[in-house]
Amino acid sequence: MRNPFKRSLNVDPKMVLRERIAGIKAKASGLTAETSQGRRAMLAGSVAAAMPLPALAATVQASDRETEFLALAPKLLPLIRRVGPAQAEAHRLYSAGDAAAGDYPGWTREDTSAADAWSEKAKATRDANGYSEAWTSANQLCIALARLADPYINEPMQLLPGIMLKVALADLGEWWSESALADVSRLAAQHFGLPAPEPFFQELVEAGVEPDDEDEDTAAASAVPTIA
Repeated sequence: MRNPFKRSLNVDPKMVLRERIAGIKAKASGLTAETSQGRRAMLAGSVAAAMPLPALAATVQASDRETEFLALAPKLLPLIRRVGPAQAEAHRLYSAGDAAAGDYPGWTREDTSAADAWSEKAKATRDANGYSEAWTSANQLCIALARLADPYINEPMQLLPGIMLKVALADLGEWWSESALADVSRLAAQHFGLPAPEPFFQELVEAGVEPDDEDEDTAAASAVPTIA
């Protein structure tokens, strides 16, 4: 799976992959992003209001794969707790470069000198304020998490802990929240005798880390805490 944080240090981190994928998914389904988000929230609220969770839990049983996924929680959770703050710190330092350079002057084909000077000033601030190190640290955490969790992205979860663990991985990308919602939608359909929902949009998510992450195996492994 493509790591949403793994990209060139010179690319604005505010242009996150999860937002682009949300737009693609909304367009593919004929919904605006706002409509899609509202529909998800309404669905989640309706299910929660209509049925006590213990009642649902009594009707389902974890698969072997879900049991494996839940067994990874002691390794996943320490990384999950670190990745959000690490990403936030990298974003803060990147934004500091923008602030130091002042208002972006824009550019034209005829004269890019002002825009180039602005970019150089922002980059100089980032080179000095530790942005590169912060970005690398956050990226290593993302890769370490993805290597552990990605094989389960398309695995249907039957129990609330498995679905919650998917949601907790949302810092890796919106597809984790979408996969969790697909699980809830499927369970609701089964419980209430409703038509089965469409499968999770797997074309946007391929289980496994992208090939160009392979050269970061050593760095990623060092980010995984040892569990006694």
